[in-house]
Amino acid sequence: MPVTYNTNAGNLTIGGVAMFCPAWRIENLYELWLPADQRGTDRTRPNVTGSFPVRRYATATRKSLRMLIVGDVDRTGASSSSLLAGIYTNIAYLRDNVVAPTGTTDGTRSAVLTVPGGSTITEPVHVTGLEVSDLREDGAWVKAVLTISIPSGRIQ
Repeated sequence: MPVTYNTNAGNLTIGGVAMFCPAWRIENLYELWLPADQRGTDRTRPNVTGSFPVRRYATATRKSLRMLIVGDVDRTGASSSSLLAGIYTNIAYLRDNVVAPTGTTDGTRSAVLTVPGGSTITEPVHVTGLEVSDLREDGAWVKAVLTISIPSGRIQ
């Protein structure tokens, strides 16, 4: 059965590949709404209580996007010959078109986040991995985590 999804909470493409389609979906897109990680640390002052406050700065931020990937259809909705073959095909597509290093310029891919209300935000991201776990015994679906790194800290 193809993945059911709606884009009421937004949408995402990475390098032109839709992250919501009949074969897979992101389950925690709201993670991309959160603030950037911060770098910097307060300085300890010798012989006094407390620390000297030091300004913080936004820094590159990693996000783990949970995914559901099914095996009965591909990204276009076309049926697969078998569930496990479909899972393999869908993972291979993501591996080759989203996760593999770009080998160009700074190595980023363009992420386009559509937020509730319909406006879009574009930001370069590095896709740093795809981990798969919890393969359903009959091969109908698999849980996965797509890891991205946002150099600017957040999709702004």
